[in-house]
Amino acid sequence: MARKTCYALLCAYDGSAFAGFQRQPPLPTVQQALEDALRALGLVGRIEGAGRTDRGVHACRQVVAFRTASAVDPATLPERLAERLPAELVVLAAREMPYAFHPRFSCRDKHYRYLLTIAREPDDWARRFTWTLPDPRGFPGIDEVRLDREAMERTLALFVGTHDFSLLAHPRAGGKSARRLEAATLRVHEDEGRSVWAFDFRAPGFLRHQIRNMVGVAVSAGLGLVDEAEVLRLLSGRGERWRGARAPGRGLTLVEVGYAPDTAPFALPQWT
Repeated sequence: MARKTCYALLCAYDGSAFAGFQRQPPLPTVQQALEDALRALGLVGRIEGAGRTDRGVHACRQVVAFRTASAVDPATLPERLAERLPAELVVLAAREMPYAFHPRFSCRDKHYRYLLTIAREPDDWARRFTWTLPDPRGFPGIDEVRLDREAMERTLALFVGTHDFSLLAHPRAGGKSARRLEAATLRVHEDEGRSVWAFDFRAPGFLRHQIRNMVGVAVSAGLGLVDEAEVLRLLSGRGERWRGARAPGRGLTLVEVGYAPDTAPFALPQWT
């Protein structure tokens, strides 16, 4: 039997076209699209991803890997796959890796960004890639949105560190609930009458729905609906699960997956 070789792919995708990353037939997913494209090239292999993004969640630099016994030229693989992938999914680069490489277990940290906009008449970009307020589904009864940025930043600061995030995760989220959040920051940009609020989170790993719930808590704090005591209770892992607003998946993007320099499959871009 021929020895298999591991190959890493750097991918970007518009999550609005997929029911998430992980295979779940008959729904369209990123994993299924990549595996179908590889199979069309005669490369049978299971795709493993660095992050199992939910329905509607996007990615700028998702790292995936597969193993095959077939001969592969990584330099030509992105172009060959492009002809067989949906327009919303792009393979930016490919590289041969040591057999033991795993995009999720080998990674050091992940960087996600969540975008929120405040606009009465959101354009197509805002509707596809952000959570736009006012949104009665998230905050019924609130028609005028005035966010207290300082309250939101104080809430984000409370999230940083090691906490039990089980009350901010999906009830059936797998993995240990005690996680370390390395960074949680907020930037605001005003553009043509539209406010864009960018939440950035960095950690070795996240529980399912954790980021979307943290954004929901932070926005609730900005609206004066949540105080510091409630945030600390949620981080204690005791009492009821967060039942407030959960930010929709469309505003979330996997920006970057970090690896140790000697195991990084792709060079980091010169931007933040």
